[in-house]
This record gives sequence, structure tokens and C-alpha cells, in this order.
Amino acid sequence: MLAPCNAGPMDERAVTSADAPAVAELLKACDIAVLGRWDFTMVELEADLRNDDQHHIGWYDDRDLVAYGWAGEGGQSSKVHLDAYVHPDVTDPAVGVQLLQRLEEIGLGLVAERGHDHALIDIGVYRQDERTQGWLRDRGFTIGTTFTRMRIDVPDPVVVPDPPPGVVVRRTSGQEADLRIAHALLQDAFSEHYGHLPETFEEWRKKWDEHGDNWSELWLADVDGVPAGALIGNAQFVEDDNAGYVRTIGVLSAGRGRGVAKQLLYTYFAASQEAGREAVLLHVDVANVTNALALYESVGMRSILQIDAWAKRSPIL
Repeated sequence: MLAPCNAGPMDERAVTSADAPAVAELLKACDIAVLGRWDFTMVELEADLRNDDQHHIGWYDDRDLVAYGWAGEGGQSSKVHLDAYVHPDVTDPAVGVQLLQRLEEIGLGLVAERGHDHALIDIGVYRQDERTQGWLRDRGFTIGTTFTRMRIDVPDPVVVPDPPPGVVVRRTSGQEADLRIAHALLQDAFSEHYGHLPETFEEWRKKWDEHGDNWSELWLADVDGVPAGALIGNAQFVEDDNAGYVRTIGVLSAGRGRGVAKQLLYTYFAASQEAGREAVLLHVDVANVTNALALYESVGMRSILQIDAWAKRSPIL
């Protein structure tokens, strides 16, 4: 049981898919307090609650969900991802600090089971969310990098430039052969990026499938007949922003400087507009080693939101 606070004594319980309505109400209250609007959909939330790699807990005051969070496994690595929410009506900062501490304990246990002697723990927080930032500082987290959400309002029609010499972009139907090409290509393209974790094809495929059919789409780019780039778009922002979303775009080092990424982006902008979308969004690490931020700005995208990635290294005692 959590120590009493202005919300009263609270009991910890496991959170499952059956608790989705209560979790949604809590997340709505938190998002509105920070952003003035919701920044999630029920499809995303329900997929998270079904995810076997995430361990969800809730703290309840009698029957009301007051605080919620999860600790997620990073494959076989020492990485742990966290997310934490406390209802805005709970003003005692000790509640958020204790929630983080409990989630860290869960994460350390997961990492210890995999035989590691330390955990690399991270959590993404909106730049405006000063309350959560205070909890993180109290727990010894520091900012590792910043991700910015970028947007472009797609015109009607989108003019897709002629492809550069040797570059061919094609939309796939998501058959396994193409998914395997994309997996191998993206693992290579992101190997030097912040927070990258090697994934087996099966682990990667699970994320592709977790929201069901028609959620994810794949475009591949060949350079001189060899696969060199991939873009995965999905429906994450269709419900709340009527926007396409570039979940991932990557180009192999051998294909960089050939206009591959721009061709993939323009192709996706056009496909999104044809599907009735008003905009396209994506997230990018501002310290990206390939200077992707400048690339996205060059095709007309603009920054609309910052999410700081807070991190800490904790020994397994």
C-alpha cells in the first residue's frame, strides 16, 4: 500500500485490458492538464494493455484509479522503458516519486532475470510537463536527448518529384519477404542512433501486428536495384489529428546522399493525401547522427511538440 497522501491511502493492483476505460480517463486528465488535449487513442491504449512485454500497475483510492504506470522490457538487453501518470487532482509530489520508484523496482527485477548487473532506464516526457520532470529529478534521471514531433499539412495534390537516378520506391502489401527486408535494413540504418535496441525479426514483427490489420504500411526504396531505404507509416494519428504518421524511416549509409529519404517522404505524403489525411506527423531525435531534422525541414515539416527522453543507469544490487 502506498503511503497516505492528499488522495488518501492507495492500494496497488495489476492493470489489465479490462481496466482500459479507467486508464483512459486518467490519461485524458493528465494530457489535458499538460497539453490542453488528449494525445492518445483507445486503439493505442488497448494495444499497450495487451502487450506482454509491458508490466502495468495501478494505484487505487477505494475504487478510483489515481495513478498508473508501466515498465517495459527491452528484449534481452538491459534497457527498461517506463511511463507514469498521476491524476492532476493529486498534488503531493511524493506520489509521483513513489510511483516511479515502484516502476524502477519492477524494471530492475526484469533486467536481473536476464542476468544483467545494471539497468538502463528511460522515459519520455512532454517538455511542458514540469510536474513529472520534478519526480524524475528526485529519482536521479537526467535528459539524454530530445525528440521533436514534426508536422506538414499536405496540399491537394501532393507533387511527388521524379525519383533521382537509380532510385525506385514501391509500396508493399506487407508480405513477409518485404517485412524481412525492412527489418534487416532498419536494424542496420538505426544501429548508431540513441536508444536503439537490436530486435529479432519476430520481436519486430510483433510491433507490426500489434494493432491489427490495416494499421501499418510499408514502402521500400531500391538504389541501383538493391534495397536501401524503408518507410513505415501507420494510423496512430488518424483518429485524433486525421494525419498519417511516419513511425520509422531509415536509409542505409551506402544509399545516403542519393535522395532516397526525400523520395520516400514525398511518396508517403501523397499516399496520405489520397487517403483523405490532412497532414503527416513524425518524431525525430534532434541529435540524430544523420541530421534528419534538417531533412524533414527541407521537405516542409515543422516542429510542433518536444518530448524529452530522461534516462538513468541503475545497478542491480
